[in-house]
Amino acid sequence: ASKVLPNADDAVIWRGPRKNGLIKQFLTDVNWGTLDYLIVDTPPGTSDEHLSIIQYLRGSGIDGAVVVTTPQEVAMQDVRKEINFCRKTNVEVLGLVENMSGYQSPVNQLRFLDPSNGTDVTADTLAMIKAKCPELMSMIASAEVFPAFGDGPQGMASKFGVDLLGKLPLDNQLMAACEQGQAFVTAYPDSVACEPLKGIVANLKARVEANAASKAAQEGAAAE
Repeated sequence: ASKVLPNADDAVIWRGPRKNGLIKQFLTDVNWGTLDYLIVDTPPGTSDEHLSIIQYLRGSGIDGAVVVTTPQEVAMQDVRKEINFCRKTNVEVLGLVENMSGYQSPVNQLRFLDPSNGTDVTADTLAMIKAKCPELMSMIASAEVFPAFGDGPQGMASKFGVDLLGKLPLDNQLMAACEQGQAFVTAYPDSVACEPLKGIVANLKARVEANAASKAAQEGAAAE
C-alpha cells in the first residue's frame, strides 16, 4: 500500500482500466495461502469494479454476497439495485445486514447536557441517578437514529426473499476498534454491539456451510 500511497492523505487518481488491473493482480496473481474465507469489501454500486471481482473470482468459486444497508430509503434504493445485480450475475445473496440499527449505550457511558445552555452535566446527572435509582446504571439506553422507511430492511429482505442476518446498532466502541485496528469482539467483549455482531457472523457461517454441504451432496449424487 505504501508504494501506491506514499502519503496516507494522497488521492488515487486512476481510470477504470488501471483499477481493474490492480483488482486482477490481487485476485489472480497473489498467493493468499490457505484461507478460511476471502472477504472482499466493496463500495455501494454496480460498477466495472464489481463486475471485475466477479469475473476474476468465478473460477475459484464465489460463496455469495452479503449486502449491508442502513434503514433509510436513500440507502435501501442502492441495496435493491445491488441485490438485482447479484442475481443477474448469478451471485447468491447470502443475506442482508441492517447497519446503524439505532443507537445503544450503557447508561453509565451516556453524556448529559443542560438543555438551556448546552453545559456538560454528566457527572452531576450520573451521581443523581446512582443516588436515587442506582439500578438504572446497569440498563442499556436505546434510541432510533435513522427512522426506517416503510417496513425497513426487514421488509425489503422479505420482499426479495433474502435472509436478514441481523441488526447492528451504532456503537462508539465498535468505531474505536476499527480506527485502532483491533478485533472488536476481543477488545470490547462487553460492548452492546458485540453479541449482535457475533450473531450475524454465526448466521452467515451457517448459511455458507449449509450451501457447501448441499453442493457436495448434489455433486456426490451426480457422480453415482
